[in-house]
Amino acid sequence: MRLAPPPRRQRGLALVVILAVLVMFALYAAVSSLSDASVRVKRDQRTRDVLLRAKEALIGYAASDVVRPGELPCPDVNDDGKLVLGEDIVGSACASLVGRLPWATLGLPDLRDDAGERLWYALSNDFHANGGAPLNNETAYLPGNTSLTIAGASPAANVVAVVFSPGVALTRVDALIQSRSCTAGNCDATGKCISAPPIATPRCNPVNYLDSASGVDNADLDVSFVAAAQSTTFNDRLLPIFSDDIMSIVQRRAGRELAQKLREHFTLWQNAMQVSAASRKGFYPYAAPLTASVDPSVQQPGANGTTAGLLPVGDPGVVWQSASIGGGFCLGVGTAQINCTALVLLGIGGNVTGSVAKIGGGFVQPPDGTEMTTGGLVLLGAPSASPWTLNSGTDTLDFSAGISFLGTGVVTVTVRAPNVVSSWVNDSTYWVSANQWYQDTYYAVSGGYTLSGASACGATPPCVTLGNTAAPTDDKRALVVMTGRNLAGQRARPPTNTSGFTASDYVEEPDPASLVFARDIRSPNYNDDPIVVLP
Repeated sequence: MRLAPPPRRQRGLALVVILAVLVMFALYAAVSSLSDASVRVKRDQRTRDVLLRAKEALIGYAASDVVRPGELPCPDVNDDGKLVLGEDIVGSACASLVGRLPWATLGLPDLRDDAGERLWYALSNDFHANGGAPLNNETAYLPGNTSLTIAGASPAANVVAVVFSPGVALTRVDALIQSRSCTAGNCDATGKCISAPPIATPRCNPVNYLDSASGVDNADLDVSFVAAAQSTTFNDRLLPIFSDDIMSIVQRRAGRELAQKLREHFTLWQNAMQVSAASRKGFYPYAAPLTASVDPSVQQPGANGTTAGLLPVGDPGVVWQSASIGGGFCLGVGTAQINCTALVLLGIGGNVTGSVAKIGGGFVQPPDGTEMTTGGLVLLGAPSASPWTLNSGTDTLDFSAGISFLGTGVVTVTVRAPNVVSSWVNDSTYWVSANQWYQDTYYAVSGGYTLSGASACGATPPCVTLGNTAAPTDDKRALVVMTGRNLAGQRARPPTNTSGFTASDYVEEPDPASLVFARDIRSPNYNDDPIVVLP
């Protein structure tokens, strides 16, 4: 007997069931795919977060360093998370410029990427701790520097450090199979590599963590690295640290220090007890002019009347321009010390007068009472308590010492000029000087607060103006501008032009020659950091 076909309605229901099953499988696959993608996104974000946290810690370490701001810690070569003299630092050099991130030294937790691996870290030799290179805005850009470069998908240059997430072990493009073992005898109970050198242990060998791309091996080079798309042969993720990331912070520290040095200079002269009370005053040094003959990489002195230019940290050449002694003669005019000889008759003679020039041309220390020595006859009483007089009209420091001698005979009087330059200027232990921050500093001062000024400014002479700040903006006595790295079209270091430099080679300001400046938002066209000295 032939069976009758199923009713049309039953056939329709069967098709609906089949279709529903197919839709459910499709939805399941889609949800699974979304779930996998979500997991990947979360894992990628976790790695990104730890890389950023490591970068922030390194920048903070560099910017807050007391001895040499801008320097970075050496890499950790034996995977104990900290820096140890004789292990990670040998003498004044890093044991290796590629190693683990020293997370414990940075005050970080034991950071791990999405594969559970600790971060790796590469460093420019110029920027390592205890190094000798002066660290400022230009260090990473000078010819012959050891800045790092990144090639490939995200190229970068002038990099001072790179933080790496190594990801899971793989077979690199050069067929090297990454092994991260730590066998007995090569590591201690804590997992620290104890072989000598640590790189002999797979766990501490960078080739087993940093990958190869386009034929370039990250682990075999100290200065060149590669960024590439994730693949079966490359899974590093890199985060560079640029010089500007660090120096934009350090330069503000340097500017504040230099502003403080200017205030201290003003106060020292304001309270100089060896200067007569009637002439005693505080003043700021003149600026060093930007002219065709000036090499800004060399310390320059200020010049009388110059109110905008380079910071005057050079030797102004403080010398005696005149000198005389009653009853005798003086040698040494044109030098920093006079030697006077006189014949005193019955106590008459021996008084010394003279004048020292270029006091206002730099960070010259005021007299402290040790400048004069005498020889010969017995001295009756002390010379005048304040033998020096500031002469604003001639920009000089005049000397007059009434000296009383006993009897008749030959006397000698030696008087040296005040110390030519304050001790901090050439102090190799003071980071602002040692790192040559004067090369990245522009300086402006109102003529009213220089040696020839009347300790006031307004319409004439004008005060310094700093726009885009709280009112009043036009009452500043002096200003230092940390000029940042040279932008396109600005000065080059070392200097390459022979026609000198202008203010526009240093600052991006409205009218520096008229002492008008402005604070602006940092951008590719503006990187000045103006800092007010007073008020």
